[in-house]
Amino acid sequence: MPDTLFEIKDSIAIVTLNRTEKLNSVTLNQLEELIVTLNGYEQDDTVRAVVITAKGRGFCTGADLSGGGGRHDVTTPMGMKLSAHIYGRICFTLATMEKPVIAAVNGIAAGSGCNLALSCDIIYAARSARFIQIFVKRGMCPDCGGTYFVPRLIGLAKAKELFFSGDSVDAATALALGMINKVVDDDQLMNEALAYAGKLAQMPTRSIGMIKRLLNRSFDSDLLTQLDFEAAYQGLATSTADMSEGWASFFEKREPRFQGK
Repeated sequence: MPDTLFEIKDSIAIVTLNRTEKLNSVTLNQLEELIVTLNGYEQDDTVRAVVITAKGRGFCTGADLSGGGGRHDVTTPMGMKLSAHIYGRICFTLATMEKPVIAAVNGIAAGSGCNLALSCDIIYAARSARFIQIFVKRGMCPDCGGTYFVPRLIGLAKAKELFFSGDSVDAATALALGMINKVVDDDQLMNEALAYAGKLAQMPTRSIGMIKRLLNRSFDSDLLTQLDFEAAYQGLATSTADMSEGWASFFEKREPRFQGK
């Protein structure tokens, strides 16, 4: 079986990590395939939402250190740096692709695997899911954007607590902290995640992409700069077919039929 399964159904791209014997720890080759595929989804007009999940008991437990994560020199300073760059690219791809990305976290999400989930736009978690910033317990520093995403989601004080301790956080606690969006029963995880993805897939995809870009910029902008960005993107939105449809449906007093264009 392939390490990652890819499927497109009802305008939703479903990406499933499939190294169950390794709790879905990932290799560099696997990540390269993911990056290429996700970039393809971003360019594919038939794909209007993405769901990332996994088979088995683990969502993703980070790099496959037993095999060097795909590099024989992973324990050297340069090898570790190069590997971290590649692992970081997948989180950058997810965080910046201009389509909504939903993580359906089905079990343990540890280390880079935790940050893989946190780089998604919306995070649904099974009740049995756990989130672990395990790096400190291996004498390592966080990677895959953990020090970027976690403080923005839960604040600096709590981020320090999680990173310094490396303690496991259950799904209910993660929800209370604001780290994730929803906790569902394990057997309903994919049904709930796909239902929400289906809702987003009927929305104006280009509008969502521009909103995502604006929100990503907002943490590094002052108010006047952000207002300028909003005005610029509002202008760009006027060129989309979906904005025309949105206005037409408003005046015709009917539900809009967005095409993602």
